[in-house]
Amino acid sequence: MLNRRLVRIRVMQALYAFEKAKAANFLLANDFIAESFAPDLNSMEKQDRNKLQGLQKLTQSIFQDEIKSKIFTEDSGLPSTVKLALANAREMYRLKNKKDIEFFSLQIVLDAEKVYDLYIYLLALLLEIAPRFEGGSAMSKNKVLAALKASKELEHQMLKRSINWENERAFVSRIYNETLKNNPHILEYSGKVNHSSEEDTAVLKYIIKNIFLKKEECAEFFEKMHIYWVEDTEILRTMLFHSIQGFPDTGNVEIEKLDELWDDTKDFLKTLFKTTVDQDDELQAHLVPFLKNWEIDRIIETDRILLKMAVSELINFPSVPVKVTINEIIDISKSYSSAKSGNFVNGILDSVVKDLQAKKILKKSGRGMIDNK
Repeated sequence: MLNRRLVRIRVMQALYAFEKAKAANFLLANDFIAESFAPDLNSMEKQDRNKLQGLQKLTQSIFQDEIKSKIFTEDSGLPSTVKLALANAREMYRLKNKKDIEFFSLQIVLDAEKVYDLYIYLLALLLEIAPRFEGGSAMSKNKVLAALKASKELEHQMLKRSINWENERAFVSRIYNETLKNNPHILEYSGKVNHSSEEDTAVLKYIIKNIFLKKEECAEFFEKMHIYWVEDTEILRTMLFHSIQGFPDTGNVEIEKLDELWDDTKDFLKTLFKTTVDQDDELQAHLVPFLKNWEIDRIIETDRILLKMAVSELINFPSVPVKVTINEIIDISKSYSSAKSGNFVNGILDSVVKDLQAKKILKKSGRGMIDNK
């Protein structure tokens, strides 16, 4: 249902957001240092502004070097005020990063599950618009809509996830009046008295693809519910089509579930994010020898994140085949980075894989041994 490509994209987006959060946390810690050496306007003693500025610049310079090199400075010879400000800035930076990691670890799961919520919302929207067509219209007699309405699983998921359109009747009316009521395709369908199951299915596919997932009015509404609406429309289309396309043959609709497979996918999602964050130094060390004339910080940020994700997945997920990891990461880089990213990422990962195999770090088992070359 929620495929691994989507999961990897969510991890990449969370890692990108975390990088931005770390940069913001660095600025906050830097501001804290500046405040630590601000003149005390309430002091009766004369303030040596030049000295304070010098101590501030020294502390900020040390802190910046530490963050860049990830090596703490020996502060035995530093003034006590610098030691204190430096210690407090380090702790502030650490705690804020820790809080952000916890936030994004939770958020990536919620964002992924939101796709399923939207899937149920859109099925429910089909049911919501059906009564708005005139009582004797072909749409009100659509056999697929009748099957959706009778589906106990859809009813269960709507109740379980508190999904309904009761508070959004204005939006439903707008969609009906502006995009459905006088739509030529739907009018043509409604002009016939009798319809085959194939025709009933086809008109709903048209509404899903060309109205719900494409019209600006819908995009504006659903983007408020889910920031990744635009990029998730393709997987939603696949899920929705899968639910109704078998009706002509079986007479049934198939409502997808978040089942035990989702538990495995969720573990993959959370673990890939955590290991990529926690093992950042180790992952970078595996990459640096193969970057040739490139400095790691000069690589496009999305490429850098994807490369670290790939190495983390190669090392930490023995059941995932090497080719699956590399092909997925390359595919994502083509969509989310530069035009040349695919070839760049492919070349680096090819070298990294050979190195990991030579060092016997790359250990695959079970399904992960398929095409493990």
